Amino acid sequence: MTPGTLLARTKQWLRTHNIRVTKRLGQHFLIDATILTQIIEYTNLSSNENILEIGTGNGVLTQLLADKVQHVHTIERDSEFYKILASELRSDNRITLIHGDAVKIDWPKTDKLVANLPYNISSPVLFKFFKSNIPMAVIMLQKEFAERLTAEPNTKEYGRLTVMATYHAKIDLLEYVAPESFYPPPAVDSALVRIHRQSKPPFLVLDTNLFAQLTTALFNQRRKKIRTPLKSVFGHRQFQQFQEKIPWLDQRVEELSPEQIAEIANIISEEINQ
Repeated sequence: MTPGTLLARTKQWLRTHNIRVTKRLGQHFLIDATILTQIIEYTNLSSNENILEIGTGNGVLTQLLADKVQHVHTIERDSEFYKILASELRSDNRITLIHGDAVKIDWPKTDKLVANLPYNISSPVLFKFFKSNIPMAVIMLQKEFAERLTAEPNTKEYGRLTVMATYHAKIDLLEYVAPESFYPPPAVDSALVRIHRQSKPPFLVLDTNLFAQLTTALFNQRRKKIRTPLKSVFGHRQFQQFQEKIPWLDQRVEELSPEQIAEIANIISEEINQ
């Protein structure tokens, strides 16, 4: 199927159902056949697998997935789309269509996640995936967001998101996707990422809540030496309690690796829980 065919098919589907695409809701239909094929290949599907898809759209990717696996559970938030898809897909027993907000509803037990989702819910969906039992995902993200996930320390993209993602998963940026691959084209470039959730984190964290809170506090003052945000968070008296045990006090926050931030969090956790 060529991009021209997919574009024509998408426009016809919208006209048939008298649908006006709402950019505000992040409704951008993937019309690049090459990218659709790549998503299937990157996901490395098996015929005995159950797949979760977030963002059914017009069902093109849904049906491609269903041709490769045992079953597809697909979540669609838009009520109008859901009603149309419920009619169009009702005879396909390989597909279960779910109406709801993927951020709020419980996800069915599945083997992999595939998502071409509105970019404004990328972060909550990602962190929900980290807490799920799904081992792997292939997700279309805004390019800037994807680069933040895979950034190196001491770059402008590196931040809280990078650190938390590194703790939870191994992430590969697979390829960039141009706006012209969608209808209507978004105002930004996109990127495909593959995420393997790590059942055993790559470094030790004694208190995950403290680690998350500390990471947020540090990157709120990313250009400061770390002693400054540590004093702000814990206060002068408590900071004095553990400052001699913390290395890197004179380094800037953005220079610290995720492992170093975890080590700082562990030192603080041990000190304040004595």
